[in-house]
Amino acid sequence: MLFGVVTQSPNPILPSTGEVIWSVISFVILLAVLVKFAFPPVASMMAKRSDKIRDDLEAAEAARRDAERIAEERRAELSRAREEGQRIIEDARATGEALRQEAVAEAQREAQLVREQAQLQIAAERSRLVLELRGELAGMAIELSTRILAHELASSEVDPLVESFLAEADSE
Repeated sequence: MLFGVVTQSPNPILPSTGEVIWSVISFVILLAVLVKFAFPPVASMMAKRSDKIRDDLEAAEAARRDAERIAEERRAELSRAREEGQRIIEDARATGEALRQEAVAEAQREAQLVREQAQLQIAAERSRLVLELRGELAGMAIELSTRILAHELASSEVDPLVESFLAEADSE
């Protein structure tokens, strides 16, 4: 018997017409309230956010350009520093070479001075020795003549005496 009574039930998928009308009226009122009160602040907030994003992008672009400019300045500065370093190295090399040449020249001058002083000392020593030798020879000559006169020898006896004196002088 349950099957005998068939009642018509509402469509479970489609709402009833009254519910649709009230839903449309509620939606229109809600939309009007949102348009009146919610959309202006949201639109203002979105515009501000859009402006902030645009400003941030412009600031980022300006920062990128500044960074590129600074990087280029740094590269130029580094290049100048390298050139300056190379110049300093070259100056140091030139100065070192000049100092080396000056030291060599000074050493040569000192060596020449030492040679000249040595030659002067040698010449002075030679002169002293010559004078000393002359003095000794003069003394020997005087002694020889004294011996000759002391013995009052004849000329034939003088020759052997002179030879013995000279041999004695050579042995000393």
